[in-house]
Amino acid sequence: MKSTTASGTQEEENDDDTEQVLKKALLVMNKLSVTKFEKLSDAFIETGIGKNEACLAGAIGLVVTKAQNEPHFASMYAELCLKLSRTPMEGLEDEKKKGKRFKKLLLTRCQEEFEQDSATKIKTITKDMTDEDEISYHATLVKKSYLGHMRFIGELYKGDLISIKIMLHVLPQLLEGESSSESSNTDIDEEKVECFTQLMATIGQNLEQQSAELRSIGKADSSEKLAACWTSAEYMAGKKSPLSNRMKFLMQDLIEMRDKGWVTRRKEEKAKTIAQIHKEVAKEEAQAARRSGSSNNMQGRGNNNRDNSSSSLRRSGTGDVRNLQRSGSTSGKSQAKTIVDQDGFVQVSKGMGRPNTSASSYKKSSRKQQGSFASEQGHTKSSDKKAGKKMQREPALVPETVTPKKDHVAAAECGNKAKGILKEYFVGGDTDEAVLSFAELICAGEDGSVERGAKMMEVGTLMVIEMKEVEVKNFLTVLSKCISDKKMEPKSIAIGLNDPLEFLSDIAVDAPLSTNFLVMIVAEMITAKVLELKFLLDAPEYFRTDGKPAVFASKVVKKLGEEAMKSEANVEVIEKLMSEDDKKTYATAGDLLSA
Repeated sequence: MKSTTASGTQEEENDDDTEQVLKKALLVMNKLSVTKFEKLSDAFIETGIGKNEACLAGAIGLVVTKAQNEPHFASMYAELCLKLSRTPMEGLEDEKKKGKRFKKLLLTRCQEEFEQDSATKIKTITKDMTDEDEISYHATLVKKSYLGHMRFIGELYKGDLISIKIMLHVLPQLLEGESSSESSNTDIDEEKVECFTQLMATIGQNLEQQSAELRSIGKADSSEKLAACWTSAEYMAGKKSPLSNRMKFLMQDLIEMRDKGWVTRRKEEKAKTIAQIHKEVAKEEAQAARRSGSSNNMQGRGNNNRDNSSSSLRRSGTGDVRNLQRSGSTSGKSQAKTIVDQDGFVQVSKGMGRPNTSASSYKKSSRKQQGSFASEQGHTKSSDKKAGKKMQREPALVPETVTPKKDHVAAAECGNKAKGILKEYFVGGDTDEAVLSFAELICAGEDGSVERGAKMMEVGTLMVIEMKEVEVKNFLTVLSKCISDKKMEPKSIAIGLNDPLEFLSDIAVDAPLSTNFLVMIVAEMITAKVLELKFLLDAPEYFRTDGKPAVFASKVVKKLGEEAMKSEANVEVIEKLMSEDDKKTYATAGDLLSA
């Protein structure tokens, strides 16, 4: 009895020790960054994770979970695993099998995560939940972690912790149900297909290079398996593919990236050191300074030209007889004798030709615009009359004032400026000040104002639907005031919502609440009588085919209230937006609305 009690106590103590070690390890993991990788990775090992197999397995679990939830740091966590595999673990292995035990535990954990069914996992997590939004949120987290796991596996392969044989065993499994002919089974798991695109984007280049190297030494098996994967991928990206449009586009992007030498269309976000960030900022500042310097030089040359032009006009307008004579001679007209009065003005006889046409045109406008000059001219005329001479004085030549045409901001630049205004407003800015800024940016009623307003709407909506509800409400406050104060045309609203509607299903993958936020924005615009629900009938095709438009429209109507739900016009719009799948689930639009 005593020995049994003693052994039980010892096991409890071991469990407590393991728990304490993993707590310390997690604290270090939370601080891990690219900049302090060497120092903190050593601290992670020194927490005692290698003292027994339970601690090591727990530490591997921490690394895998972090890599799944932070895919941008997948390469850093893969590097940590590589370092752990090269570090001797006390009591776990002998010198001849250095790192073998760690690799086995790591591969076992990765395989367990890979073989987990997402639907089952989601069902387990959400079994006690009733709120649809909460269920959707947790389902999205599970899908994101699975995608993150694929990227982590890819980074482990690139670090030689997983062999090409395992990767070529994994990739076809992600395309289960794929077919290269119409008669074959086309029941494809789209979540796994998305994982395939994520994994191939990470390791595709390395995989092809290694397969080519093996083929060159007579081992063609890898190349053949990889070619089979690409054949299936090309079929899925084609017109006869059973996949949704979103999956087709993902496959097409992957094939395009492969054909262009694995150059990504968009710059991939990766973890950076502080030194790298400072270097990038310095580079951007230098580019901005060069652009600014170039702009100042152009402006300086323009000012010099204007100064030279003004000075020459002033010289010709001060009564310079020689200039006047030259002007007259070049015109081919006879020149009378010139007389300069005591005020320095040139007196010209009535029949005498003008030095140039601009002088006479200016004379007409000067009588209306320059009262003080006209009074001085009247004094001279009275003296001329007394002298009995019919003389006329030539005014100074001054260029006529021309109101410059206002240059409006281009639509793309308008989007960037709108984003800056909103960011400043969300920090604690004033609503009136934000409205004024948008008014100056959009210039309602002038050329291109509808396009500028649409860009503001598009950028603002895409920005806030990935933020919190408070930002959405603040955006609606500014937007409503801009419309009520006529600082923005109503036409801009419907145009600006096209892109948010088209990309909503993609955005919702990373931001589960984005659909509800967009519903809130559309409902508010309908309440303000800026939009009608039927505008969804003219929404982008991708939204109307793959974006569940009827469900979206029903959410908007529910948000508007009971009166909107009873509206026949709204029910008719929902009915037109219903897909074949919707009609199988709901007999009528009313059923969908009341669901």
